[in-house]
Amino acid sequence: MSVNRWKMVAMPVVVLGLASPMLANCGAVGGKLGGNLGGGVVGDAMDAAQGCDEFDAGEIAKLDFSAKGGAALNGQIKAFLDASAKLKDATAKMEIGLVESCGQLGKDLGMKEEEVKAEPKGDGKAAEKVCTAVAGKVKAMVDATAKGKLTLKVEEPKCYADIDVMMKCFDECGSPIKGGQLEVACKGGEISGKCEASCKGSCTVDAGAQCTGSCKGSCSGKCDANFTGTCGGKCDGKCDGKASKGAECKGVCEGKCDAKAEGQCGGTCEGSCSANCEVKAAAKCEGSCKGGCSAEIKAPSCSGKFEPPEVSVDCQVSCAAKAAASIKCDPPELKIAFTGQATVDGVKLVGALQKTFPKIIRIQLASGKRVLEAVKAVGEAGVKLKDGAVKAGGKAVVCIAKALEATASASASIEVNVSVSAKVNTSATGGT
Repeated sequence: MSVNRWKMVAMPVVVLGLASPMLANCGAVGGKLGGNLGGGVVGDAMDAAQGCDEFDAGEIAKLDFSAKGGAALNGQIKAFLDASAKLKDATAKMEIGLVESCGQLGKDLGMKEEEVKAEPKGDGKAAEKVCTAVAGKVKAMVDATAKGKLTLKVEEPKCYADIDVMMKCFDECGSPIKGGQLEVACKGGEISGKCEASCKGSCTVDAGAQCTGSCKGSCSGKCDANFTGTCGGKCDGKCDGKASKGAECKGVCEGKCDAKAEGQCGGTCEGSCSANCEVKAAAKCEGSCKGGCSAEIKAPSCSGKFEPPEVSVDCQVSCAAKAAASIKCDPPELKIAFTGQATVDGVKLVGALQKTFPKIIRIQLASGKRVLEAVKAVGEAGVKLKDGAVKAGGKAVVCIAKALEATASASASIEVNVSVSAKVNTSATGGT
């Protein structure tokens, strides 16, 4: 049964499932409610009538279904509810970020404020409005660059699941993992994290931080090799396709730039990097270290799927979904260049895309995709929990129904966000 179908039938089934035995019970006592009103079927109905305000208020920790359902089922239900709530919040934040990023790209391309303004409401409609308008502007500018050709290459970024979040969740869910399993449990990826000693592999500094290394996005500062972009200092190489060794370039510089560089750097970037900046074998790593640390890695994350052995399937799904809500993804590696004669609008387009484009397509290629997978998985887990929830009481059933409704709405919203992110991507790349 799909999440959407469960959403439509959940509440009628809850009411019917609880009401039918009650009606039979009423008949047995002459149509009057007798006995202990706080227990049995009548008690379940009264619990269900309370609703589940704790889910909306973010107070899931106050819920306790262990009296009727037992400790194990209580842990699984609360893990599911918590994951659903976290994914709901993550979806809302995703739309806000997408509206801001598309809006910034539009402004950088000369669009008016009212053209890129919309109020996010968690359903993806605001992102759809703003990003669709910006995609149209990008396509128009790409089509207008008849004297040159825009080439753009995007590589799918890595995402990292927070291991500490998952281990805490496993414990609360009633399926804790044993120590020493981190490397084995990280499937299809590698462990990275904070290294307070010497980083033996590579140290990655987050986007926007000061960089002196390899930049996988747009470099702002200076670049010592294979640079393509605008240069506010001396350009050692070609300017607008012509030899221009050591001269100031007012167009597109290809080669080296010694100051105020804004573009793709294939060598060492000194300044700010729009994506991650990577430094090999750093004695002191201020960012995330992967490939080995001379001390214990702290705040570890997994770039693949963190699936420890001996963890229950229900807890694995709920905890993976909870981690997905706070997942961190690298900005995608972006290579963009102008070949041929560059126009003023062409240079503006390249600069604007280098600055903001990675944030937009990160939703399409990375975070949006991972969160959408988590939402669907947790929805399916919730449907499976509904039978057990009957044992835990009427309130548990209502809470699960409410959480499933939230996951169905989140799924629809994320699909809109991913779709419009892809639309901006297509407008710049021509569908490639």
